[in-house]
Amino acid sequence: MPKIRKFHLGLFAACLLGLSQPILAQTSLSIDEARLLAENGNNDAKLALGLAYQTGQGVAQDYSAAIEWYEKAAKAGSIDAKVRLGGLLAEGLGAQKDLGAAFKLFESAAASDHPDATLILGTMYEKGLGTEKSIERAIKLYEHAAALGVGEAATNLGVIYQTDDLERQDFEQAIAWYQRGAEMGDVRAVNNLGVMYLRGEGVEKNPEQAAKLFQIAVNQGSTEAMNNLASLYDSALGVPLDEARADELFRMAAKGQRDQRTAAGLPNAQEILNFVSAPKFDRKGLIAAAKSGDQKAQYILGHLHMNGWGTPQDYVTAYAWLNLATATSGETTIRDTLTKRMTASQINAGQALARDLGKSISAGE
Repeated sequence: MPKIRKFHLGLFAACLLGLSQPILAQTSLSIDEARLLAENGNNDAKLALGLAYQTGQGVAQDYSAAIEWYEKAAKAGSIDAKVRLGGLLAEGLGAQKDLGAAFKLFESAAASDHPDATLILGTMYEKGLGTEKSIERAIKLYEHAAALGVGEAATNLGVIYQTDDLERQDFEQAIAWYQRGAEMGDVRAVNNLGVMYLRGEGVEKNPEQAAKLFQIAVNQGSTEAMNNLASLYDSALGVPLDEARADELFRMAAKGQRDQRTAAGLPNAQEILNFVSAPKFDRKGLIAAAKSGDQKAQYILGHLHMNGWGTPQDYVTAYAWLNLATATSGETTIRDTLTKRMTASQINAGQALARDLGKSISAGE
């Protein structure tokens, strides 16, 4: 059964992605140079350091350090810092989870018409996170966020009017908001609009138009649309019967966003598996090399612990080694893939272990 896509990312992902990336991302400043500027009062540098530690670009990813710099930038008036700080506190990354504190930060940023903060505040009211649940306030905030250019807010409004209780349900409103969200580039809106054409909700039932919309969303990477379009090919609804195409789309959806790219100069998964399976595999030597700062050894150890190859599977240890390797290589794909499998407490523990290992490496221990 074709699905309505309710949330494109995690509830607070908007505050972790897409914001401006000052100084470090826009210039050739090093971490040390940015830190010197920050310590001399440059607020853009404080925000940039927070972003560097949050994303693990140029340094090992460290949410607690990101929080420290975001707090300094927020106190000096940075709205973006408030939003990013709120996102980490809401997810419990780098600090104890605190939805109440996050809500206040988003509320403060939304008062300054920050688009992402306005969207997130609407989500918190809709779900009753850090505040009392209020669909009415959520709707007003989503409307305002949409006016500020946030396509996801328009899509959230479409979901409310399509799926909410009968008192508020309004298919024509849902169609209008999905169309607006689609025009603003939100792929979730395109998929959900396709579902409405397929069901005949607010429009005349039109499987052919649904298939066209699902294909547009597929082209934009929507796994929900892949499943939905596969269902149509599997049942010859709006498109010719094509089981091979259906199977292909189902496989694409199952694969999801798994990125199989490998970093330049770093071994891929099969090479690592061959390495650990070799008769002359030297585990102690690999660990010693990793502890001496060898980025390739750190990367391999991370893979071994992540997959349980030659060692018990341990996401915390895997993350710590991959985090250190990433700080040197700049290749974040595998580490970021791993974090999607981890809880906030596991990520925090992994970052703490990475800090300890980093100190030992720096001290030559």
